[in-house]
Amino acid sequence: MSWSGLCRQLTYTSTMTLQPYKTMARYCSTIWQHPYSGFGVMSRFCLTICFSRILRTVSFMSTVLPSPRPGCYRRRFPPPPDTVWGMIKVGIKQLRGFGGCNDLVFSGHGAFWTLGPLTFQTYYPNRLSTSLLWIALIQTSIRDVIDKQHYSVDMFLAVVATWAVWDWLEWVYPPSQPLPPRPKEQPGDKPNPYVLAVVAFGLLTAAVAVFVAKS
Repeated sequence: MSWSGLCRQLTYTSTMTLQPYKTMARYCSTIWQHPYSGFGVMSRFCLTICFSRILRTVSFMSTVLPSPRPGCYRRRFPPPPDTVWGMIKVGIKQLRGFGGCNDLVFSGHGAFWTLGPLTFQTYYPNRLSTSLLWIALIQTSIRDVIDKQHYSVDMFLAVVATWAVWDWLEWVYPPSQPLPPRPKEQPGDKPNPYVLAVVAFGLLTAAVAVFVAKS
């Protein structure tokens, strides 16, 4: 891989894959003090993933679009076996991941990435960080279209659908119910090294997975 390709890959990894994990790290660690319950925020976060995935399953099962990437089926799937036993062996012996060729409407990655800026916009309304996250989302969405991973309509619908589910699930943990302020004389919580280790391992695993998938 050339240096330019490596730089592009690092940008792809940092903005596209690590964005949701940065959000989870923020609300699952005591390093960053904020007025909301980490469990409450992550409950809404995870439920949004769950329901948006259900919508996505229904969506791509009821739509048929050709893959924008030429030769997708030939690269990702082996030739279909001639016998029933051959079909069974393929299903058991050959594990395949990183998506198919027609699960396009709407983008599952786009739905996941959208949760980053939505979470910050709702529970951490800092204009600078929220704006940067939305810009990162736009950049990665354009990147997916240019790389022929998805159509532009897939990315747009991912944002719209995820945002709708997020707003619908406001009752899970409304932003109008922050935690009571900590007394001034009470010391802050100490960071849990085990939680930090789990977060670091998750970030490293995500980065390695993206490099392996794209190599």
